[in-house]
Amino acid sequence: ALAALLALGCATDLGSPDGWAAPVEAGGLVLVQDKPGELVAVRTGDGPARAAWRFPEDAALPAGLDRGDIDDLDALYATPIVDGDAVYLAAFSGQVLAVDLAGGGPNVRWLADLGDAVVGTPAFDARAGVFYVPTEGGALTPVDAATGAVGAPLARGGERFWSSPALGGGAVYVGGLDRRVRAVDPDGGEQWSSSLGGAVAGDLLLDGGTLYAPALDRALYALDAADGGEERWRFRGDGWFWSRPLPSGDTMYAATTNGSVYAIDRRDGDELWRFREDDGEIRARPALAQGVLVVALREGVLFGLDPRTGRRLWRETLLRGQLLADPLEADRGLLYVTDGGDLVAVDPEAGTASIVYERS
Repeated sequence: ALAALLALGCATDLGSPDGWAAPVEAGGLVLVQDKPGELVAVRTGDGPARAAWRFPEDAALPAGLDRGDIDDLDALYATPIVDGDAVYLAAFSGQVLAVDLAGGGPNVRWLADLGDAVVGTPAFDARAGVFYVPTEGGALTPVDAATGAVGAPLARGGERFWSSPALGGGAVYVGGLDRRVRAVDPDGGEQWSSSLGGAVAGDLLLDGGTLYAPALDRALYALDAADGGEERWRFRGDGWFWSRPLPSGDTMYAATTNGSVYAIDRRDGDELWRFREDDGEIRARPALAQGVLVVALREGVLFGLDPRTGRRLWRETLLRGQLLADPLEADRGLLYVTDGGDLVAVDPEAGTASIVYERS
C-alpha cells in the first residue's frame, strides 16, 4: 500500500502542481485553465476562438478582499462548478471562491480559505446551496454557496480525499486513499463505512441506487448505497481504475491506467468486451457522443470505439500535449484541454481533432 501511494504521488506531480481541471461552459463561454491557477474564458463558434477575459487578471474584488488572495492561487485540479451566473472554484492551495459572471466579467463574490489543499472536485447540492469539499487532509467540509461560510467537517478519513464525492438518497458519499468509502448525513453523522481492497482516487458515481467506486487495486466496485455499502460485485481490470466510469443502459464503460477500456454488464459485473491497443495511461473519463465511445490516452492519443462491440472506428494523435482532464460535451462534439492549456475539439463521427484555442 505504501509503494502504491508513493507511486501515486510521483505520478500526479502534486509537489509542483499544474492541475487537471476539466473545461466547463459558462455564460456562452468555455472556461479553460491555461496556466496553473489561471482561467481563460474562450469564445468559440464561427471564426477563430478568442479570449473574452482572464481570471484572476480581470477579476473585480469585493471590499475587504486583497488582490494577493487570488493572485496566489495554486493549480486547479477540481473542475469549476457552474450554477447560473456563478462559477465556483476550489484551488489546490485551499481557497474556495465564488465568481459572478452576470456583468460579463469575473467578479469575485466571496473567498474562503480551508487551510488544506483540494484535489477532488466538490459535490454541489444546488437545492441546499452547499458544497461538500474533499481535502488533502482527509476531511469532507461543507461550504455555504451564498456566503462562503465554512462548516465543521462531516467526515474524516485516515488518508487523503482525492475523489469527488457523490450525492443522493439523503447522503454524501466520499472515497479516500485509506481504502474506505463513507456515507455521511449532510447534517452530520456517518451512515455507513465500507472497506475496499484499494485506495479510491477516482471520482465516485451514484446511479440507480448503486455506488460505483474506481480503486487502485485494479478493481471497480459496485456498492449498494442503501444497504450499508454492501458489495454487489467487483470487476478486476489490468490496471488502476482512476477515471469515473460511464453508465449507458445496462452497460458500464470503465478505463484503466494501463490503457484498457472495458464494457461491463451493470447487472452482474461480467465483462462484455475489452479494448486495448497501445501502452498508455487513461485518466480522462470515457465519453459517449454521437454514438461513438471516445477515450483519450494521457499521451495524447484519442480513440473512437463502437460502444456495442469495442471495435476501433478511428484513431487520432495530437501533435502536442497530454490529456489528463475529463472532456466537455459540447454541441458539436467534445472539448479537451491539454496539460499545456490548449483547447482541442474532437469530432466523434469524423474522428478528427483540432486545436481551437492555443495558449498564448
